[in-house]
Amino acid sequence: MAGSVFIFLARWLRDPAHIGAIMPSGKQLARAMAAQVAGTTGAIVELGGGTGTVTEALLAAQVDPKRLIVLERDGHLADHLAKRFPGVTVVHGDARDVRAAVAKANVGPVGAFVSSLPLLSLPSAECAAIVAECSQLMGADGRFVQFTYGPRSPIPNHGQFGLQARATAWVLWNVPPATVWRYTRAAAAA
Repeated sequence: MAGSVFIFLARWLRDPAHIGAIMPSGKQLARAMAAQVAGTTGAIVELGGGTGTVTEALLAAQVDPKRLIVLERDGHLADHLAKRFPGVTVVHGDARDVRAAVAKANVGPVGAFVSSLPLLSLPSAECAAIVAECSQLMGADGRFVQFTYGPRSPIPNHGQFGLQARATAWVLWNVPPATVWRYTRAAAAA
């Protein structure tokens, strides 16, 4: 873990605006996010794999590595993930091109997106474009899982994408404390 923290910090120092956090997600936060994909079918696409804390939690939650696609835009981190998780499909690319990444991975319908992207730090048009693409790619029972460090939804305009939001976990022991949100199709959320 110490090596992962060092790699993450080094990448943050190089480009803080694109990394979005000074530390990787903690294990409790990663487990809380992974719990949100239980019972899903189809591919699981992780957006912003970083050093692999959430990837590790997804695999520990019995997600088949063949179902998991990790999208990471930092080439150094993508290489790190590919070496650390050889059975997982790691795609070096940008979440703004999530459709191309899913096509490149050659998987069927997406059952869940698990995002560690700093959505609230992104320009609103960029955030909207990413969420719109993901909502179009996920199946009728699909989920979009996102965490935030604040108490409000990290996708405040989720209704415009036909999504319903629900805070599912508050992780006090993360640095800083975080809230996990799950977005589902409004018709499927009941």
